[in-house]
Amino acid sequence: HRMSKKSKYIGFVGIIMAAFVGTLDSTIVNIALPSITDYFNVSLNDSSWISTIYALALAVFMITASKLADQFGRKKLMIIGLLIFGTSSALCSMSNSLLFLIVMRFIQGIGGAILTPIAIPMGIEIFGKEKMQVVVGASGAGVAFAAASGPPIGGILIKYINWQSVFFVNVPLVIIALVIILFFTEESYDNTVSKSIDWIGMIMLTISLFCLTFTLLKGRDYGWTSSLILSLFGIFVVSLIAFIIAELKVSAPMVELSLFKEITFTTSNICYLITGFGIMCPL
Repeated sequence: HRMSKKSKYIGFVGIIMAAFVGTLDSTIVNIALPSITDYFNVSLNDSSWISTIYALALAVFMITASKLADQFGRKKLMIIGLLIFGTSSALCSMSNSLLFLIVMRFIQGIGGAILTPIAIPMGIEIFGKEKMQVVVGASGAGVAFAAASGPPIGGILIKYINWQSVFFVNVPLVIIALVIILFFTEESYDNTVSKSIDWIGMIMLTISLFCLTFTLLKGRDYGWTSSLILSLFGIFVVSLIAFIIAELKVSAPMVELSLFKEITFTTSNICYLITGFGIMCPL
């Protein structure tokens, strides 16, 4: 059975909301760092991990999450992502120690890594390939709006409520998105990919992304030439090479490297990379 036009739009709103909260959390929290630093009586260097760890989890798990969604069902994974994200948001707001908050932020980042990339393929599934531009445009606008509205929303919440509300604000949004996605979207898969998991690719990709992202985020704190940063960068290079070799040899790779022959694909990735730097660095 096909969904009515009305339920399609409702379903799409739920998906956009999920992508919205995932992105909102990479920008809303920074403005709360001074308050959190005072609250736990720690240094800004310690509390900056709250931002760092989220960006780290997001970067490390995003490709794996979207691949698993293609294989085992996007709706299933989206619901899991919302549950992880909503629960960890609530726990972030109840934190009684900085360490607990950082750990919850990491888990929240895993949730965010699931929510953000699955939104577009789920949207395309609702409206069909011919409406792809509209779906991509609307999702992009929702995500951009989330990134931009993070600091002002965070500022208002901190001024009139407290820093905990910066995390708790996700909970009602997640619940609404969850209900909508449960009832107004259908399960979808990427039927062109096999169900077998490319473990070597997944592990190598996770290691290389972790080492690279950690190096970029924390290079200044530890010193760009410190043994930790240099060795992590070395591990990044080795694991990236291992990843590429694995992808060329496996029958069902994590990432289809032949896609990079497609000029649109490659340039859009480069643009996305520049945008990511443009958003994250000033923050």
